[in-house]
Amino acid sequence: MISLAIATILSAGVCIYHLVEGKQKRLPKLMNAPLSEPDKQWFSALFYCQSVFYLSTTAVFLVCALKLLPEMYGYSLLLFLGLNYGMYAIWLFYVALLSPPQASLRLRLQSLVFLLIALLAVLSPLQLQAL
Repeated sequence: MISLAIATILSAGVCIYHLVEGKQKRLPKLMNAPLSEPDKQWFSALFYCQSVFYLSTTAVFLVCALKLLPEMYGYSLLLFLGLNYGMYAIWLFYVALLSPPQASLRLRLQSLVFLLIALLAVLSPLQLQAL
């Protein structure tokens, strides 16, 4: 279960980074951008939905790592969340390839962190099955 503990720590780090970076830098820039009010509300809602996703996946990783959930349910949840993080890593890497060089490095690093979380989340149920 070491892999799941590492995935939990990485996921918590991503969650904290998203909330701090987003609240201080990203969200104020979007709210001051020359966009219509419905577009600003949409981006704000998207930010908070993404925050809820990060918080809930971190909680699920923690619950599964502490074995508070039966393995039968944890198995499917971890595979599902691992696939979600994997798809997000692929799209983030694609965006990094299309981005200017100064933003590309940060996006590629984030993509690698998401890929690592995905791999650790998928490997954890497979380790359970091997035991």
